[in-house]
Amino acid sequence: MKKTMESHIRNQFAYWEHQKNFIENIEVEPQKPFITISREYGVGAFEVSEKIVNNLNSIKKFTPEWASYDKELLDKLSEDLGLSKCLADTLTSNARNQLTELFQTSFSKFPTQVAIYRKLAEIVRTMAYNGNVIIVGRAGNVITKGLANGFHVRLIAPARWKVKRLNDLYGMPIKEAEQAIVTKDKERDSYIRDFLKYENSDPLNYHMVLNMGEVSSEEASKIISEALVSLNMI
Repeated sequence: MKKTMESHIRNQFAYWEHQKNFIENIEVEPQKPFITISREYGVGAFEVSEKIVNNLNSIKKFTPEWASYDKELLDKLSEDLGLSKCLADTLTSNARNQLTELFQTSFSKFPTQVAIYRKLAEIVRTMAYNGNVIIVGRAGNVITKGLANGFHVRLIAPARWKVKRLNDLYGMPIKEAEQAIVTKDKERDSYIRDFLKYENSDPLNYHMVLNMGEVSSEEASKIISEALVSLNMI
């Protein structure tokens, strides 16, 4: 079961605040890893991320424990100004400067109607800075550019596989599923390309690209989890 964003973040505020003070006192950057997952529509990315969380938290007791956030949970937090302010307050002065620089470059040309995305970007980058999180979608790998200890993954799959999955899981008619896949991916890719000058489909933007048509969600989660172990990120 998903934890609500509010519950999870409130449970970590004390830890993050302690880390902020600790980092500022000894002038070092945080070392906790984070994962971003970019995905094509219909590949089941959040299912994979939840399994990664279970895998990682079963290895040992992490502080804070690993958690996964998708569009629904991130949007919920972005609407809660109190939570987002408390979260932003856990940033060190150096991290705040980096965030300001990011906004002045990548996000400075955003039109007014998508200003909400800037707030979401602040939340995503702050969470990644604190570590032990998986960010699903929301251009997470672009927003977290320059942060150390990030592991960036792209999930893809053949169109026929995605259509079958949407039909099996949600009863979505074949034609509707085919159209949804084309439309959603086009909207995502165009948005990121137009406003961030970034190509979602370029494999060089990721540490790993997985074809979900060839592996199960459980297998994908194990591959990603084991990659973090092999790279000594956890």
